[in-house]
Amino acid sequence: MTWRQFRTQAIVGALALAAAAIYLLVLGLNIHADYDGSLAACIAKGCAPGLVSGFEDKYSTVVMLTDLALMAVPGLLGAFWGAPLIGGELASGTHRLAWQQSVTRTRWLTVKLLVVGLTAVIGTGLLDLLMAWGVHQHDTVKAARFSSLVFGARGIVPFSYAAFAFTLGAATGLLLRRPIAAMGLTLAVFAALQFVVPTALRSNYLPPRTADIRLDTTTLSHADGIVLSGSSLMIGGISLPDAWVVSAGHAVDPAGQPPNTEKLNNCLAPGQFDRTVDCLAEQDLHVTATYQPNTRYWPFQLIEAALYTAMAAALSGFCFFWIRRCTT
Repeated sequence: MTWRQFRTQAIVGALALAAAAIYLLVLGLNIHADYDGSLAACIAKGCAPGLVSGFEDKYSTVVMLTDLALMAVPGLLGAFWGAPLIGGELASGTHRLAWQQSVTRTRWLTVKLLVVGLTAVIGTGLLDLLMAWGVHQHDTVKAARFSSLVFGARGIVPFSYAAFAFTLGAATGLLLRRPIAAMGLTLAVFAALQFVVPTALRSNYLPPRTADIRLDTTTLSHADGIVLSGSSLMIGGISLPDAWVVSAGHAVDPAGQPPNTEKLNNCLAPGQFDRTVDCLAEQDLHVTATYQPNTRYWPFQLIEAALYTAMAAALSGFCFFWIRRCTT
């Protein structure tokens, strides 16, 4: 019975999965071919900056948009598969017939959650694996796997996102008994968490480390921006090799004092970035930054996956508790 009720959604989902798989396969083959043709021979010794930046720029936009789409998949599955799962039956009244049969409410709910929920998790996982394979070289060159989009669309966390979003949809449908309202609430809550967790929680999974970063030509040439306000010099996009810089302070001189404003003004040459970088590098400035080392990537994946899995388990438990309280 669960399959008969779910088969239309399953067929639509299978067709969407097939289309997405074809797209990811083509994207991956193109990225692999470009990497093998332009960077594979020199990446170990160091490629010319133009080759590396050209490869990154060619695929950055399409990879970002694909990551955004994949991040939305669990929420959509939770809204369109999870929310109507129980809420639809309660709204139409078909649950009354099911609950008067020999199958208990607990078994009825268990089968629904397992059959549809596992399908959602497996489908999301397949897309995650295809994406990880397709953009592996791009991720390696860009070295930004702690960024919100990349972190949330790779590894094991997409599996837990799907489990959480699906059970969230099932729980809201059970509570509201209105599938459309439950779908909207599911999407809103999932989107809110996808913003709150990366910005407020992820950087604190483990205590960050502190590093002193010298503003040499290499560091400054990779900066996103250089801003002077009075004697305070702020460098955007401070980076450490294979690390996630959580925060960076103002630039100071070797004595720990703000740099000389006159010298800084003389360095800032609009439209002459290379001259600005060389001049600032001669000032021997540095910043103190807090960061999460690259070795914590998989521990962070495990921590976040455990967080969402625990929330999914709690929502499932709530569903079993609440289903026994339903009298009509």
